[in-house]
Amino acid sequence: MEAKLSDYFDESPKLDQRKVVPEARQSKRASRIGTYRPETDIVLWLAGNVPVNFQELADLRYCLYHRCSRAGFMVKRRDKDDFTLTGRHSSLHIVNNKARRYLLWKLRVLARERGWCGALPRSGAASTRPALCHP
Repeated sequence: MEAKLSDYFDESPKLDQRKVVPEARQSKRASRIGTYRPETDIVLWLAGNVPVNFQELADLRYCLYHRCSRAGFMVKRRDKDDFTLTGRHSSLHIVNNKARRYLLWKLRVLARERGWCGALPRSGAASTRPALCHP
């Protein structure tokens, strides 16, 4: 089963004319809702900031799970699910939990393609290198 961007993003909300609040009364957060389009921004960001080794993958996944900065990835939080992730070359604005989960899914696919398994290396003698996934 192939995942699509539409699986991770809701359709743009349709405004009901009876429920429209005048712009002067809208809060800053309310004015931001619905202004972001679900396009390929995550895929484009990942193409320019793809992890080059296993440790960068682990650091990036840590940033996404805990919503905090680590190593070369900086996180600036705006809200619980709304934050900006800055990588080596550019920034990405994560607007909701579905976008965050989509990026984590893309990282899992990338790890499987490169033969990396899991977010942390296994303990023991093999802890200096990532565990290889079994097909």
